[in-house]
Amino acid sequence: MPQEVASPEEAIRRRAHALWEEAGRPEGQAEEFWHRAREEAELASRAPQEFAGETGAAPLPERD
Repeated sequence: MPQEVASPEEAIRRRAHALWEEAGRPEGQAEEFWHRAREEAELASRAPQEFAGETGAAPLPERD
């Protein structure tokens, strides 16, 4: 059965929940975990471009 691709917001929600569980499920910090998860997602989306720039590697060609 093919796996559905989660929307960016759903992926952030799942990661925020995982961070919350890893921290021992503290109350009243939902917004903090949401922001941390969103930052992680933003960093991950930029990682390929930043890595190529740091190493001098050429970016991958775009496919049509």
